[in-house]
Amino acid sequence: MQSDPERDDGDAVALLGGGPRTKATSLTDRLITAIAVGEYSPGERLPPERDLAASLGVSRATVRQALQHVTELGLIETRRGRAGGAFVASASWEDVAPDVARRTLETEIPRLLDLYDYRCMAEGMIARAAAERRTADDVAALEKALEEFRAATSMTQARNADRRLHGLITAAARNPHLTSLSAHLTAAATLGFGLEPYTREFYDEALAQHVELVGHVVRGEADAANRCAQAHFRLTLETMRAGLQRARGG
Repeated sequence: MQSDPERDDGDAVALLGGGPRTKATSLTDRLITAIAVGEYSPGERLPPERDLAASLGVSRATVRQALQHVTELGLIETRRGRAGGAFVASASWEDVAPDVARRTLETEIPRLLDLYDYRCMAEGMIARAAAERRTADDVAALEKALEEFRAATSMTQARNADRRLHGLITAAARNPHLTSLSAHLTAAATLGFGLEPYTREFYDEALAQHVELVGHVVRGEADAANRCAQAHFRLTLETMRAGLQRARGG
């Protein structure tokens, strides 16, 4: 008997409506949870199907099915035209699918604790190297990125500025293996989407830590940059745990 390429044979947990889980239903759960923890924010456009499929290592058919499931829940809306695509809707995930986010986070957080720890150590090493190797051009670019983060008026803007800022720190470390490691760990720590979760409740804390981290890198304070980066990247886990608390009704 030929196996179904879209089925996760090792995962036979029932979905909300019952039945065996498939890659599409697993991805549906991850998309809902990504919205719940702030990896995607209301009004934000999701990547095209082909990009999601490539980054997640699944087929476009799987992505299409998952997007359809999330759309039916009212968490995604499709817009037509040149500027169209799939956008996160304003509907509350807490009203339509809190159990999905709770179940996913209760599984993922314990499984990823060691990885979160490893990621913090790796990002600390990257920040140390950046502080030791940064140039005048790096300093100017980092200060500009920090101001972009400070000026963000939405969580989507904050997330994009965060990605630029940390990309610049990684680039200043001047080692392609560190760049690759950072990208891999970010994807693994964020349900596969490679996007830091951002919610308003953690923005001020993230801003204060960005100011401190950029300052250490700019001034060449390698040890302090290492410590600061390790502390800063723990925010991802804190944000995930806060999402779990909301999903539990807390």
